[in-house]
Amino acid sequence: MKKIVKNLPMIVLALAFLLNACSSDQDDSKLNEENTAKSKLPAIENNWKEIGYLKDGMPILTIDKTQALKTFSENMKKFANIDENYTDVYIVNDGEDYNLVFKGKEYRSSFYVKTVASTSATTVSPILVAGPRITCTTSDCSSEPTGCAVKYDNDNTGLPYCSPCSNEGKCTKTAISSDLALF
Repeated sequence: MKKIVKNLPMIVLALAFLLNACSSDQDDSKLNEENTAKSKLPAIENNWKEIGYLKDGMPILTIDKTQALKTFSENMKKFANIDENYTDVYIVNDGEDYNLVFKGKEYRSSFYVKTVASTSATTVSPILVAGPRITCTTSDCSSEPTGCAVKYDNDNTGLPYCSPCSNEGKCTKTAISSDLALF
């Protein structure tokens, strides 16, 4: 008994380290679960970019608009030979789909946007993610809210395509390599 009392501070210290290690393991596993949950987007979305969220059914854009407009204007000139100074970016609800739309004086370009359930305990609103490598661009129907929109052919190939303009104007699909984000 005297040995136990004599070694009691060491036993308490060992138990404290053991309890701390267990709680750290639990915190780490919780962090790993959160990171895994955030990466549970479908495979096609792994390179997609979070751009906003829905609040009361209304899309709220959270990206840096100035930087996105600058980067997008530069990349469209570089990769699509479209020399346009895009001046506005916003989210449009196109029926059951959303599109991130970049608007310029002559051109309008759009990206497909998908809602993803929030994995954060503090955020209950659906998150909006955009596919940053496929865009549909038009000057023929740039007065339409989305111009020509990116859609997915879920019935046949599952691949993205550009929906036609209502006036049957030209719509161009631009695809950028996976290692470069368009905006």
